[in-house]
Amino acid sequence: MTKLPDLIKIQAKYVIYLNACSYFRNMKRKIPQISILILLIVPVLVFSFRRPDRSFTKLSKNADQSDHWAMTKLSNMTLEEKIGQFFMIAAYSNQGEKHLAEVEQSVRNNKLGGIIFFQGEKENLQKAINRFQTSSKTPLFIGMDAEWGTNMRLFDGERFPYAYTLGAADDLELSKEIAQMMALECRELGIHMNFSPVADVHANPNNPVIGFRSFGESPKLVADHVKQFVIEFERNGIMSCVKHFPGHGNTEKDSHKELPIVSSTKKELEAIDLFPFRESIRIGASSVMVGHLNVPALDPSGTPASLSKKIIKEYLQHEMGFSGLVISDALNMDAVAKKYGKTEVVVKAFEAGCDILLFPESVEDAIVSIAQKVKNGTISKKEIDERCLKILKHKHKFVVKPGGYKEFTPAKKEMLKQSVFNAAITVLKNEENSFPIRKLDTKIARVSIGMHTAGFRDAIQAYADVDHFHYFNVEDAIAGFKNKAQQYDYIISAFHANTVRPKDRFGLGSDWDDFFELLPQNKKNALVIFGNPLALRNVKGLDKFKTIVAAYENNQYAQTSVAQILFGAAPAIGKLPFTINEQFKRESGEQVAWGGRLQFSSPEALSIDPQILKKIDKIALNSIQKKAFPGCQILVAVKGKIIYRKSFGKHTYESADSVKNNDLYDIASVSKIAGSTLGIMFLQSQGKFNLGNTIGDYLPGWTHKNNYDKIVLKEMMAHQAGLPAWIPFYKRTLSKGELKPEIYTNRKQKGFETNVANDIWIMNSYSDSIYEQILSVPLGAKKYEYSDLGYYFIKKIIEKQSAEKMDDFLYKNLYAPMGLRRICYNPLNHFDKTSIVPTENDQVFRKQVVHGYVHDPGAAMLGGVGGHAGLFANATDLAGLMQLFLNKGMYGNHRYVNENVVDEYTRAQFYGNRRGCGFDRPLANGGGSCFVGASQLSFGH
Repeated sequence: MTKLPDLIKIQAKYVIYLNACSYFRNMKRKIPQISILILLIVPVLVFSFRRPDRSFTKLSKNADQSDHWAMTKLSNMTLEEKIGQFFMIAAYSNQGEKHLAEVEQSVRNNKLGGIIFFQGEKENLQKAINRFQTSSKTPLFIGMDAEWGTNMRLFDGERFPYAYTLGAADDLELSKEIAQMMALECRELGIHMNFSPVADVHANPNNPVIGFRSFGESPKLVADHVKQFVIEFERNGIMSCVKHFPGHGNTEKDSHKELPIVSSTKKELEAIDLFPFRESIRIGASSVMVGHLNVPALDPSGTPASLSKKIIKEYLQHEMGFSGLVISDALNMDAVAKKYGKTEVVVKAFEAGCDILLFPESVEDAIVSIAQKVKNGTISKKEIDERCLKILKHKHKFVVKPGGYKEFTPAKKEMLKQSVFNAAITVLKNEENSFPIRKLDTKIARVSIGMHTAGFRDAIQAYADVDHFHYFNVEDAIAGFKNKAQQYDYIISAFHANTVRPKDRFGLGSDWDDFFELLPQNKKNALVIFGNPLALRNVKGLDKFKTIVAAYENNQYAQTSVAQILFGAAPAIGKLPFTINEQFKRESGEQVAWGGRLQFSSPEALSIDPQILKKIDKIALNSIQKKAFPGCQILVAVKGKIIYRKSFGKHTYESADSVKNNDLYDIASVSKIAGSTLGIMFLQSQGKFNLGNTIGDYLPGWTHKNNYDKIVLKEMMAHQAGLPAWIPFYKRTLSKGELKPEIYTNRKQKGFETNVANDIWIMNSYSDSIYEQILSVPLGAKKYEYSDLGYYFIKKIIEKQSAEKMDDFLYKNLYAPMGLRRICYNPLNHFDKTSIVPTENDQVFRKQVVHGYVHDPGAAMLGGVGGHAGLFANATDLAGLMQLFLNKGMYGNHRYVNENVVDEYTRAQFYGNRRGCGFDRPLANGGGSCFVGASQLSFGH
């Protein structure tokens, strides 16, 4: 595994650009209370992070060992005990002692082969399994329908994506890992058989029972994903069971209630329904579940497939060559239970070729009946022995010696589930490229109707200030929102279903399209279905929506993914796995590219070991303990994904206020690139600025002194115009260490309206004195010397060229449309003081703890807005700005700065000077102010 780059290993004081100008002056004054904002953003460098897979032990393939164990068991069994192995009865671990005792008695008395568990919880399930296993002479097969994890049956079981969500994602690697996680969960609970995956092809949109349980409408897509589940279940010690043979997809009845008819021809069956089964058998599926289906093309008699010798023995076993376990669908289902008696249906299923008789309602009588048929020769003893031996061999493989399995951390599981939805979310319609929303300085409403909606609200709020409206039903939504709709430019209408089954229009009710009528036609409307997209099949009024998004499920993962797509933080790549109607056919899906906005993600998503990132925690905590700083924020973003975002410590050493991710820090000299440099890059992209010009070209008439008007801006921005490093302007305003009363007052009054700090106001005209002091200093030689002073002129140029104050200009043209809500000058005008971290205890100039005011004295004397300092931000918004530069001027699908301008400013300007224009860069031979291994494409501050 590639080691974590030294960029992250290195001590925090070297990782972070604190900018020497303000920080080191503080250090010289020996000021103890210095708080630091840390931003670590590494997309500019290409590193290989790999977390090694924990290799798992391969399944035992020692046929001799398996045969010996199975033969030994078989030789010691009576006929009735052998027959008992074919039975798997139902158990509910939450139905109390009476039920559990009855199951235990049946296991003991009838020498049963296994148990299929239904409702319960993990704890009582495991207790029940241990109890029943102890009661059985031969290890029991423990099975469960866990198509989307044990949550399908257990109240606290783990929930994985539905099959159709995986089909929409159509990422075989993700399906592989989801299968591995399902297997792990089953193994941990003592389950050996997962009656999954569903191999039915969803060929009929009117199917009442398959739908979301199928990977999709394409036989190949279904086969590809079914094979992944079969391989990974069995490789990880869980017996797979492909179902419902010969295919339940093209039906319009529910076999739980009545016998469905599959009307396909044999040719159609073989081309569509049977293809995934054939492929699964080819790669070694251990078992096949036969459905209760009337399939005339395979058996014209009308006998249900689960009871048909023709379909099981002649077609499945002989023609298709399947030699594994044949499992009946539950024998209590009305499709067969209504017509046949409780005992008769069990016996018929066995005679037809079902090796495992699932959920029989008659056990003792059925065992007696089968035994009698053996005794009278209707069923041969040889067949009993061969089929029982087959079961025992599978028990050895999956119960006695199941081999190893792959393990997953909780964080890895979460990442993989999120990744499925990131890949699955399908944009069915996106007229005029209305979404993602490009500029966030617009009026946006999110209207959610239904339950479990908070995740969508929170995910959206991470990107923009949106007005949120939640209603439990359409009637309330119409009443509550009808007079508000005209106020918004974008309206995101989200319907949150309480089921994905066809019942009650897939949990969305019969009136949800009534809401569409109140939406203005001229707005950018988006419709999101957190549920089964088949709900759109007969809906009217969809023309109101520029954008329609299918999210497949109503959960946190789907809601997070949709929010990221709508706001340009993630691409949309999902394809509809089945046909809804003529408008939305199979494989529909607009491909929406990543908009360049930072995405909240995890290290696992980039194969970075999160344990390595914990070293950052150690550095931060150690620094706080050693009193390097009282608190900090640290953010790591790689390839447009935020994979680490934490806050540590307190606002000050004495404070009780813990640092939070949204708190603002004075970012000091980083203001040079995050503020003024960005401002002139924006202006240059509009043709209003040029680095080849001079100061005098933009500020004529008063900059001629000492030839300042002849300074070429490119030289000034690269710190080689001959300007001195800095000037302590505040010193001239002190007399014997105290503020001169002719320059300062302790309250705002006419002529003194520039706020320097708490209860300190400087005369408005003093800014002229500051510029006069700069102009009075003769220029030195044109060699590299870092200087703040040029940025005083950059501020003036921005304000002249834009005809706006610099802070207003930056907010209106950049920060607000980018959705950066935690970056500004003079934060006390915008935020509560409790969310602003104090900067320093200034005992020289302002004689107070500087809290909410810029630390830099020169910027403070200009009213908190300087070209060289003054910005406050949190790490998240600062990372957004850095991503803008990495995206070559794009963010959220909107171009703010021309690509050639970004290239011009970030490259070295002069031989022998590593500097770009405003930006710092590595030395030509590496290193300098950054990591020694940083490439020459790197830049920062």
